[in-house]
Parts: sequence; structure tokens; C-alpha cells
Amino acid sequence: MRLDEYRTAWDDDGWCVIPAAIPAADLEPARRAAARLFPTADEMDSGVSNDRTDPWRSGVDTKWPEFPYPSRSLSHLSFHDVVLQIASSFLRTDDGRLYMSTITAKYANQSSGYNQLLHADFPNHSLLVPQVDEQYPLLELFIYLTDVSSANGATRMVSRRRTAHIPVEQHTLAYADFPELYDDPGEASGPAGSIVAYRPDVYHRSVDLSGSGVRRIMMHSSYRPAAAEWSQFQGWAFKGFAPEWHDFVQGSGPKELALLGFPEPGHPYWTADTITRVNARYPGLDMTPWRAALRSVSSRTLAPLLSTR
Repeated sequence: MRLDEYRTAWDDDGWCVIPAAIPAADLEPARRAAARLFPTADEMDSGVSNDRTDPWRSGVDTKWPEFPYPSRSLSHLSFHDVVLQIASSFLRTDDGRLYMSTITAKYANQSSGYNQLLHADFPNHSLLVPQVDEQYPLLELFIYLTDVSSANGATRMVSRRRTAHIPVEQHTLAYADFPELYDDPGEASGPAGSIVAYRPDVYHRSVDLSGSGVRRIMMHSSYRPAAAEWSQFQGWAFKGFAPEWHDFVQGSGPKELALLGFPEPGHPYWTADTITRVNARYPGLDMTPWRAALRSVSSRTLAPLLSTR
């Protein structure tokens, strides 16, 4: 990937599409798992009312699936090497946090509600407002699990170059006031495996569709620098009783867990006692990296004492 080129577009325009970023072989298990979560387009088009179709008809008010997912392949997609490479490059830090991961599906005749208006996302991603000279950027990603085009509701994006004169606190723009922005050609289209990267101060909008055979599935994953504690969406500790949470933790390592706020090996939190007790909570978690770091810290602490004897 030409990450420098895409990062420049993200810096200047506030958004970019990285086509087919995730290899098809890596994406396919997650695609199959996501497809099982939602009805097909034919099921929705049929008008049948049942437990599979009803939850997804309301559109914007729907309770979408959230991380951790019932599928390990879906849960780990937000931690794919390509995704994390993009996050560390765009945020310019290796000390990042995942603060949101959810999956949505779009169908014909499904209302987007207020999302049809041009809007910026930061009011429900941050307690503050984006800085003009951003030192703590936030990164939102769409990870496409199906092909996405204008035919199935690709999100419309507006370059920050065109909206620099608008105070960012004006987070929703009425068509009557900004008709020229609603005609912006920015369309976040791409085949399955593509990643759309955008900033929470970028104005964008959803489009409603009619017709038949429409289904678009994508994962929304958002990242922040660890220090930007005012940026939040989901609280991971709240998931602590979920079997899916335990499955994810016990199938992960320090790199993935650090993105959720899990202390890295060598952090002062870790002692022989806390390692044992955390391992009791997550029996399947391989604590070898944490134990090795503790031994290393202990050796460095003892070395000066031993050298004086």
C-alpha cells in the first residue's frame, strides 16, 4: 500500500479510500461470519416480518452488533495487521487505542434518519472538539465486508478543503444553507476488503435507497492515541461478562490487548500476584510475555545490588 499517499489525502481532505486493503483470503472468514448476522437482501425485499428481518428495518435506531463479536474472525478484523498499520501511520503513534467497533448493514427502504444530513461525527466520539492544529487526531474506518458503490449506499464525503470556513462546532449542515456541498462528488466506493479512513470533523452523509437486491455490510472501527482519553464510544470493561469477550482475550496477545487498554508487559501493574490472578480470570490467556517482562524487570532491579556485594 502507498500509505504515505493515502495519509496525505487523509490529512488534507480528511478522508480517503484504500482499495482492497485486506487480502481476500484474510477477509473471507469475516465475510461469511458477518453474512450470518444479517438477513439477505431477498429476505428483506420479501416484506416478511420475523426475527431475522424485523431488527434491521428501522435503520438508524437499530442496535447493531458490537465488538466482541460471536465470531473470532470478526472480532480480530479490527486488529488485522493492515488495519493496525493504517492506524499507527495515520495517527503517527504506536500507542493507540481501539475505542469503537460495530457492524452495520444497509438495505433498500431502510431509513438513514438524520444521517442523510451532512454531519460530522465528533459530538458522539469526543467530549471536546477537534483542534485546528490536530495533536490528538481520531481515525474512523469503514472496513467493507461487501462491495460498496452508489448502488448500495456508499457514503458521500466532503473534502475538508471545501469546509475549512465552517466552524466545526456547526456539526450538522442543512441543505438549504449548503446545497453546493450536497452535490460534492466524493463517494466512498470500493470492493470488499477496502478501507475508508476519515476524520470525525469531516462532513459526510448517508443516502437512502429503493429498489431490490440491496445489501451493504461494513465494520466501523475507530482509533485514537492512548493519551486522548476524552475520545470514547464503547467501554470495553462493560463487556467483561460476555463469553465473546473472554474468547477474544484468551485468543489474543499483548499487541491486540494493549489496543483495548490492557497493560503491556513490563507495566507497573504487573506483579507475580496480578499475573496469577488475571490468568485465573482468563485461563486460556498465554501470560508468558507478561511473566518474561516481570523477570526482566526483576533482573535489572537486582543487578546493581548483586554487583556491590
